[in-house]
Amino acid sequence: MMRRLAPVLSVCMLAAAVAPHAQDQSKPLEFDVVSIKRNSSAVAGGGGRTLPDGTEQMTNFAIRQFILSASPVPTQEVVGLPDWATTERYDVILKPPAGSTSQQRRQMTQAMFADRMKLVAHVEERERDVYMMTIARSDGRLGPELKPSPFDCSPPARGTPPPPPPAPRTTPPTEKEVLGRCGMMMSQGAIISGGMRLSTLVLSLRGLVGGDVKDNTGLEGFYAFTLKYSRQRQASPALDTITPDDAPDIFTALQEQLGLKLQREKKMMPVFVIDHIERPTEN
Repeated sequence: MMRRLAPVLSVCMLAAAVAPHAQDQSKPLEFDVVSIKRNSSAVAGGGGRTLPDGTEQMTNFAIRQFILSASPVPTQEVVGLPDWATTERYDVILKPPAGSTSQQRRQMTQAMFADRMKLVAHVEERERDVYMMTIARSDGRLGPELKPSPFDCSPPARGTPPPPPPAPRTTPPTEKEVLGRCGMMMSQGAIISGGMRLSTLVLSLRGLVGGDVKDNTGLEGFYAFTLKYSRQRQASPALDTITPDDAPDIFTALQEQLGLKLQREKKMMPVFVIDHIERPTEN
């Protein structure tokens, strides 16, 4: 495997060196409130939201799920984490100072990880698989399960009140219900949407194909689709190994059902490498 070291920055060093121009330059940037508590419930899955004042609330989250926000450069991969960072769950609240920018909040996150978890990390460039998603047919025709959405799924205008939360339910939505609205449902062996951009779909494909995916279809707007595939063969890069009796892997399903093709390339990508991390001090 090819590997090239990028300029190495310890998260500890980076966090301590940055301060906002509007504040005392000798004081590192930090959140107004940081709360980290172990979640010992047996509930599967978690959730997160951002409050109007910028406060991030994460419930029942593993450290692995948000540690990439501490990387000094954007990346999709982290290596070197201990098992507990994936298996143990925490409730986290991060409240930034009023008026702070997104870049400043990233710097505050780096400082929080360095202070509360003694994080030391660096960025390396490593050779990785990258997939370009293109239209499979030369005439541009799409697959039978991919159609323009009848809905306008643009985000609400700034200042628009959020819609009321959905009523609680005991059963998952049906395929027909999902196709009748914006958004996406991802379940075991299926991705279904009544309206979303293909540039959003590629985010869900990354974990399925084992590499970064870029949307190179040129298709704008929102699309409805039903994609069903076999998870057992989801990461097979060689389509000619699939026998007729097999359920389609994710590569074959994309091409047959949506008319989209993934072309694999090799590319040097930034990877967030963990040198040292400890369980967070709780409060």
